[in-house]
Amino acid sequence: MPAKGLSVALIELSPETPAPPAAAAPPASYYRRAGLVLTALLLLALGGAAPARSVLFRRAGSVPLPANGDFQLVGGILYTMDPAAGRRVLTAWQPAPMRRLWSHTGGTAEDPLYVNAARDPFDVVAATDGFTVLREGRGITVLDTRTGVVRWTSPGGVQPVDDRIALVEEEIFRPGTEYDAESGDPDQLYATDTGTLHTEPPQRTELRGVELATGGTLWSRSLTGSVTTTWRGAPENVVVVLTPDKLTVLSPATGAVLRERPVPALDGERATAGEVVGDSVLVYHGSYGTGGPVTAYALDSLAERWRQNQPDPEGNSANCPGLICTRTSDELIVLDPRTGAERWRIADTDVVAFGPGAVLEVRAPGRPLRTADAGAGRPRTDLSRWQSYFPVEGGGAYVLSRLEHDRGTVFGLLRQDDAAVQPLGRWPDTTVQCQAAPALLACRVPEAIELWAMPR
Repeated sequence: MPAKGLSVALIELSPETPAPPAAAAPPASYYRRAGLVLTALLLLALGGAAPARSVLFRRAGSVPLPANGDFQLVGGILYTMDPAAGRRVLTAWQPAPMRRLWSHTGGTAEDPLYVNAARDPFDVVAATDGFTVLREGRGITVLDTRTGVVRWTSPGGVQPVDDRIALVEEEIFRPGTEYDAESGDPDQLYATDTGTLHTEPPQRTELRGVELATGGTLWSRSLTGSVTTTWRGAPENVVVVLTPDKLTVLSPATGAVLRERPVPALDGERATAGEVVGDSVLVYHGSYGTGGPVTAYALDSLAERWRQNQPDPEGNSANCPGLICTRTSDELIVLDPRTGAERWRIADTDVVAFGPGAVLEVRAPGRPLRTADAGAGRPRTDLSRWQSYFPVEGGGAYVLSRLEHDRGTVFGLLRQDDAAVQPLGRWPDTTVQCQAAPALLACRVPEAIELWAMPR
């Protein structure tokens, strides 16, 4: 335990060698000097001398959670999911000071019930400062974040684009095409974002801008067949919609068409999938993930930047979130976003964008290796001593952890452009499941979730 009067909170950090007995009581100034020395030694024991801004994390509290429960840390709120008495209960907790805000009882234990990160363009389940959007069974429920009161529900995905407006996407299928799991039919299936499977593609897709507080429609568009929809946040704040023959950029506030262009078929294949990476829109033709033609367009103008045929990865599962890359059967090749030219390549490693000029290299199953230069792949910071990494919500940093021989867990903070890991502290037991938000860390321990305040 830390000595009284120290401004740094120390968590289960004890010196290995006890102090010898004092021959006589020294003056009070001795204790002050000794306390400062002890603090410096403890910081060194956590993994190296820290910069002057360094402070260790401090315990913020804990909440109970059974072994079969789950949790998420979103926007500074801790959500716990407890399958109680055959029904899932979602509880919101305010971490500072720790107190329960509300609980919401969902459907049966078989129905999924979870909250995910705000403004994630790859997931429609989200949260804002005022509203919590959760998937409940095959539908979406929007709750008031402060009170837990249900504001409205939707059969389709709901993506908040700001604190006032959300995007709702609903695929409409021909009646009678819902897949019967007991039939064992091996034909191609089409999944909705709520988990329903169909034996035919959708007839149309309804896209609506709605008031986040009420679900009231602000604008709507009906598009033929299946579409790929991606919301791009600040500074662009646009909705990118890809149909098999057209690429459109919409205003999320009004639904107005900001930019539009035709997308021609390539090698006899129409466009089947798209994604936004940085300031580029990538359009894939043919079966996604099996190679084939890909075209890059500029997000701000939809002008074509480059086009190439990518090889079949042949099962290579390496990934490059936030970067443009191609996969061969044994390597990941990082490409120049504006030209499509090869920058560098790496084998048996995932590469994650980490700020405008760096990447994080990760080896399965999720072990960080190093940071590297995004342009050439040159190594920067060695992370081989660490065993796990947890992204801080909103980007910009990762919490790292490693297990010690005595089952304790040591934590560190890695920010963009930092040359070294910032030591945080130590937990005297094993924990490998954590989530992080700015200034807050939550980790699963037996029958509970522990929370710590940490530097931003």
